[in-house]
Amino acid sequence: MIRKLRLKFICVNMLIVTLMLTAIFGMVYHLTRQGLETQSEAMLQSVASDAFHPNRPGSPPQEVHLPFFVLELDGNGGLTASGGGYYDLTDQEFLKTLADAVTNADAPVGVLREYSLRYCRSVTPRGERIAFTDMSSEWATLKNLTETCAAIGVLCFAAFLLISWLLARWAVKPVETAWQQQRQFVADASHELKTPLMAIQGYAEGIQAGVMDTASAAEVILAESDRM
Repeated sequence: MIRKLRLKFICVNMLIVTLMLTAIFGMVYHLTRQGLETQSEAMLQSVASDAFHPNRPGSPPQEVHLPFFVLELDGNGGLTASGGGYYDLTDQEFLKTLADAVTNADAPVGVLREYSLRYCRSVTPRGERIAFTDMSSEWATLKNLTETCAAIGVLCFAAFLLISWLLARWAVKPVETAWQQQRQFVADASHELKTPLMAIQGYAEGIQAGVMDTASAAEVILAESDRM
């Protein structure tokens, strides 16, 4: 019983710890992911709104912190690509595929997972402007965060398991002591009751057999009964 009680105590503690760690790490992951997405989308919106043109002299806006490139579509179906040199923008067929994928997505901001790109569309006086940025660094950051959280979670789980085991021993100790005292009391009481019961039984059998004086036997029986 004591072992089951100790095991139940540990299981309840570890369940609480697991739920807390899951909630904390889940919140950290969600906030980190949301922050990366917000920064990336803010940068793309800044680029797509034509606040900075990579083919013109000047510095990019402060929001620009990731490699990007821009596709400009005019009303005649012409396609112009520009960027900072991180991407190969000579493959017109590939660029046309990207533009078609964004057009089919029919959303101003979105993700092309098959190309690991996030995009933002904007309409300008010259036509439509689509800004792209690579998501590899964002996904790598989230992957590293997941691995770090998993490692920390395993270490925390092991540490709390040891602490819960020690706490379970400490918390159940009074119950274990009381249980041992109860068992000892039952054993002692059984032993103390056995002797007078045997005397009472012997004298009663002697009276029944007619080999013992009734008065003296009754005296012994009453005395043993008082003792019990």
